[in-house]
Amino acid sequence: MKRTSFCEGWEFARGDGEFGPVVIPHDAMLGERRGPDAPAGSASGYYYGGVYHYWKDFELTATQAGGTLLLEFEGVYRDARIHVNGAAVEAPPYGFVPFFVDLTGLVRKGRNTIEVDARNDEQPDCRWYSGGGIHRPVWLWEGGAVRIAPEGVRVTTLGMSPTTVSVDVDCTGGTPEITILDADGRTAAIARGEHAEIYVPGAKYWSAEAPHLYQCVVNLRDNGSIVDSASVRFGIRRLEWSPRGLFVNGRETLLRGGCIHCDNGIIGAATFPESERRRIRMLKEAGFNAVRIAHNPAPSTILDACDELGMYVMDEAWDTWFTRKSSYDYSDHFLEWCDHDLRRMVAHDYNHPSVIMYSIGNEVADPITPEGVKMEQSMVSLVHSLDASRPVTCGLNPTMMVMEKIGRAWYANADGIAEAAGSSGAPRGSLLFNLAAQASGTGMTMLSNVPGADKLLSPALDALDIAGYNYAASRYAIDARKHHDRLIVGSETFPHKLPSNWRLVETIPNVIGDFMWAAWDYLGEAGSNAWAYSPEEAGFSKPWPWLFAGSGAFDALGQPSAHGALAGAVWGTTDAPSIQVRPVNKMGGRTYRATWRGSDALPSWSWAGCEGTIARVEVYDGRAASVKLRLNGEDVGVARVRDYVAKIDAEYYPGTLTAIALDEGGREIGRSSLSTARPPFRLCASAEEATTRAGGVAYIPVTIEGSNGIVESNVDEMLRAEVDGGHLLGFGSAQPAPTESFLTGEYTAYRGHALAIVHRASPGTARLTVRGETLAPTSIDIVFK
Repeated sequence: MKRTSFCEGWEFARGDGEFGPVVIPHDAMLGERRGPDAPAGSASGYYYGGVYHYWKDFELTATQAGGTLLLEFEGVYRDARIHVNGAAVEAPPYGFVPFFVDLTGLVRKGRNTIEVDARNDEQPDCRWYSGGGIHRPVWLWEGGAVRIAPEGVRVTTLGMSPTTVSVDVDCTGGTPEITILDADGRTAAIARGEHAEIYVPGAKYWSAEAPHLYQCVVNLRDNGSIVDSASVRFGIRRLEWSPRGLFVNGRETLLRGGCIHCDNGIIGAATFPESERRRIRMLKEAGFNAVRIAHNPAPSTILDACDELGMYVMDEAWDTWFTRKSSYDYSDHFLEWCDHDLRRMVAHDYNHPSVIMYSIGNEVADPITPEGVKMEQSMVSLVHSLDASRPVTCGLNPTMMVMEKIGRAWYANADGIAEAAGSSGAPRGSLLFNLAAQASGTGMTMLSNVPGADKLLSPALDALDIAGYNYAASRYAIDARKHHDRLIVGSETFPHKLPSNWRLVETIPNVIGDFMWAAWDYLGEAGSNAWAYSPEEAGFSKPWPWLFAGSGAFDALGQPSAHGALAGAVWGTTDAPSIQVRPVNKMGGRTYRATWRGSDALPSWSWAGCEGTIARVEVYDGRAASVKLRLNGEDVGVARVRDYVAKIDAEYYPGTLTAIALDEGGREIGRSSLSTARPPFRLCASAEEATTRAGGVAYIPVTIEGSNGIVESNVDEMLRAEVDGGHLLGFGSAQPAPTESFLTGEYTAYRGHALAIVHRASPGTARLTVRGETLAPTSIDIVFK
């Protein structure tokens, strides 16, 4: 069937409001008000929920109306209600699985109308910011009586020597003619039939290191004519897993992973190809080779980027099963819809070589019961029946499961936990674990090692192909000895524990990788992972107006943090020392640390007005024995490298700060520098790409710089952005506790950075202009082709 975009021409209304044009994908929740009394509190970033209405008129020819027509929605959050020309059609309640709406018999020649209603007004419905509305793309599929079904071409790697693939075609009538094309468009192999096993000579294999892609083109021939066609991209890639490890194309592979949530920062949960490709590209450049999509199935935009750039994916189905975590979460629908959701996730992912494992959940406590284990085994069996080529895991939290089993009598007496819970009521599950970890530190995860824990945990862990351990590195060696056949992945870990965790990954064959929480900062769970600088902001759940979680190797705009520097040093993916500096403008008072963040440092030596303040400099290096620090050519100090970081205090003065990495003999093996922005300061805006596709989005970083092009971290002010010839989808910064909206074009910079995201539907030029309170305006032309 022919697939075309159905994202244009929609109108949107919030509640009882008036309809107006909207860009799809669209996060409706981002337009809701924020406030201290929001029912979901810090979980949603203090956003309220709402009821959302979309409609679209579309014209059909008689041929189209008389054929087979389907609409594909990649994601509608949530509880979608859909009407076509007034007739109701069924839609799944989950907001993160793609689904099809059959228009056949509901449409007519000429004008037709589709209406989509979604709602998340009952809050809290999620443990973090979920977004709302039609937040992923919409597609129209057209076909005749003889046709290839959507997702009707499946390519499977059968063997590597010789290289063979199978192609299965789901079609109604006709004879499929199959052509395999290489990356240059040359024919690599041909075959016929609904099932074909094809030898591919001189094949190039797909891996994160060498992401070679092929195209499978299927023409459906009937009575001598081609009546339909389909084309899918795939990679020739073989997965094997055993207690000896994970092997991709016969090569042992360790996963340098990070978890990412569903939102794209200042445009919320809306997903565009440019947004996801940018994020995956930056993570790969930082040394990551794997991402865990937490905690919902990935959109095609992420998987396409991972296929193209080379990034392994753990795709995850849900955060909850049938035990409730939030008052209005998905648990009420789970038992009825879980099989549907898994079928849709697997069908959607099947041809993406980047997907190397499926996760059936995150931090679910249900498997501590026999009923939960039975459900788990049933889901694993279902996934195996749908796709036997990939392993199944689940992000289980052993500490949380032990806590759930022994009860929560200790909760009332645990220092700091009840206070941290605030108005959330008695917490359980993931929230209980998070609060306890914040109050007691990472050491509380040792609770998973208490007597009887192994007997409790093993039924759930052994039901999986790969046992996912959240925050349970203390069990790796224990379980590798006790359970020789168990393959383990660190499905979620504290990022600053990477040095010790990675040593275990490298030395225990049963352990195949580590996924830090998180690789990229996200909306909601406000301040849970952030360091704070006042007693009112201490604890896991930060008060209004905190918005971002404060996690990540990158902040919400894509600016790097010390977590990324540590990861690069541990993994050996960087070849020079990385200088990170704790915020010099915060060094005068007390710091309140967060369990999920090991440092608040960032790569900046430009802090106007902080002259004479003692700064803490952290230098990350995976090769050095010690680091020497110099400021403006003068030695400041020398420190040993311990767990990949050397820490040196230095009095802040403008100039150039240089870190020199030294080996055990005191010989230089690398150096790097940071410099200070030189006044006067100015606004600068520059497009990350020379051109952007029409209908796509352009990313325009906005910075406050000195005359030497260095970003200044301590002269933030309110900025105002406007676009002529396009649409400003979002404008904002990584301010952790803002009161501004990303949708108004007015936002305060944070540590010298802001970001504009611009959309234009047709080819042409859009002009972005940004003005400051004291800084002269800057403009840039953005070309869409």
